[in-house]
Order: sequence, then structure tokens, then C-alpha cells
Amino acid sequence: MPRYLIQSAETFEFLHSSPRTGDVTWTPSLLTAIRHGVVADDDLLAQLIEDHCDGSAVVVDLDQSR
Repeated sequence: MPRYLIQSAETFEFLHSSPRTGDVTWTPSLLTAIRHGVVADDDLLAQLIEDHCDGSAVVVDLDQSR
């Protein structure tokens, strides 16, 4: 199963779900993003980008190896 993070190309922050409220928000912390922002579903990934990314977004594939 793929694992993705969404990063803003403008602010370089990561999209994640707040552990306190469940609201989707941005964080500069990669650690927080890995704990609360990993997305494994392609449809959810597309919906989050549509709903929360005003500018361009970068999708980081955590499972892509080189």
C-alpha cells in the first residue's frame, strides 16, 4: 500500500490531521506530518489536495526507492 505526504510548494509545510481536533491543518514539522499526515488512499489524496491546497502541492511518496 502506498504512503504519501502532501507538502505545500509555497510554504514547504506538510498537511496533516490534528491529533487534538481531527481538523486538517499545516505543519512545518516533518515528524508531525509522518505521525499524523500519511495518506494511503489515492482518492483521499486527491480530495485533500483539492480541498486544502490553494497553490501547487508536492506529493511525497514515502515508498519510492531509488
